[in-house]
Amino acid sequence: MSENDFVKAVNHALNDGYGPHPSSSFLGYNPGDSSWEVPPRVVKLVSDRMAFPLSLLHAKDYALDHVVLIGDAAHSVHPLAGQGVNLGFGDALALAKVIADGVGLGAELGELSVLKKYEAERKPANTMMAAILDGFQKAYSVDLGPLNVLRAAGFHMAQHISPLKKSIISYATGEQKWPLFG
Repeated sequence: MSENDFVKAVNHALNDGYGPHPSSSFLGYNPGDSSWEVPPRVVKLVSDRMAFPLSLLHAKDYALDHVVLIGDAAHSVHPLAGQGVNLGFGDALALAKVIADGVGLGAELGELSVLKKYEAERKPANTMMAAILDGFQKAYSVDLGPLNVLRAAGFHMAQHISPLKKSIISYATGEQKWPLFG
């Protein structure tokens, strides 16, 4: 589509795609003031439009001496239900804990033995979630009658079997640790 049509489509999605706009007098917000426009109006593109393929990536190592990867630097997953950000939050929490524990025991801040504890905790959890998300993405990329019925039945069961639903939610939010049904 042309640049003008693209800008119009983006503004339409921002203005009509997410329900009513918020309104507040907090911090001097005035609904008539265009500098406080929510959401902001896109007026032009500042670069060429780009696309990138969604892909599953996972680092071989999360930790080296004085270097650690967390979040999208360590792993990227298909953007389903915000799980990429949840994995990143889990990484940050685990890293903060192992560093605090290590420093509390007198270890150097970036000591490899400390950072490897973070890797040992997070890599299996991230690998499992990446595999689950990749499976969902692959299952939904196929439109085949019998598979559609099985997929719908599986999600119906997950929705209506409370212990299963709670376990899935707990794992997805990072509350429950590995294994999924342990």
